[in-house]
Amino acid sequence: MEESNKRENIDQIPKEDDTQGQTGKVISEQNAVAGQRKEVSVESYSKVANIGQILKDMDFPAEKSKIIEFVRQKSSDDQNKGEILSALEKLEERSYKNVSDITMAAGLVY
Repeated sequence: MEESNKRENIDQIPKEDDTQGQTGKVISEQNAVAGQRKEVSVESYSKVANIGQILKDMDFPAEKSKIIEFVRQKSSDDQNKGEILSALEKLEERSYKNVSDITMAAGLVY
């Protein structure tokens, strides 16, 4: 039984933050459709997507220290590891419910 997991399809993960790039064009088209307006702003699509990919297997709720340790273990070959860890280090010491909670607290989505 072959079950496709859309989270594993790397073609769907934003690789750029340019508003004129593929991700920016899709969001712009979405904003033009009634009822589909984007209600949040994203500082860096690629960084948010990367954090989501790294943390997709994490058990929530999770404390800041557990999240940082998980990222250190999971992203050993990730070229953006330093940037991601830097953003996570700025998090408040508390429990986080999910990836969205983390990206909002880190100021990457607002």
